[in-house]
Amino acid sequence: MKAPLEAGRVVCVTRGHDAGSWCAVLQVLDERMVLLCDGKLRTLEKPKKKQVKHLTALPYTIPVSGKGGSGGKIADSDIRKALKAVKEAYGGH
Repeated sequence: MKAPLEAGRVVCVTRGHDAGSWCAVLQVLDERMVLLCDGKLRTLEKPKKKQVKHLTALPYTIPVSGKGGSGGKIADSDIRKALKAVKEAYGGH
C-alpha cells in the first residue's frame, strides 16, 4: 500500500529535472497534483507544482504549517532541517 499524500508527507521525485530530490508536500491540489517544497530551490513562497504519478511517497511526515523551531511561523530552514533528519533516518540516501 502506498503512503497517502497529505500536507507534510515526504516524497521522492521520480521524474523531471529534479528527479531524485526529496521534498515535502505543502498542499494537495487535487487527486493528480500537489505543491512541493524543499526549503532550498522550492521555497514555501514558491513551491513546485508536480503530478502525483511522478512522486514516490515515503512513510514520513514533517510539519509544514504552524510554529517552527524559532517559535514563529514555519520557515524554509525548518523544512530543510526536517528533510535532512528524515534522510538520515531513512538511511542516508
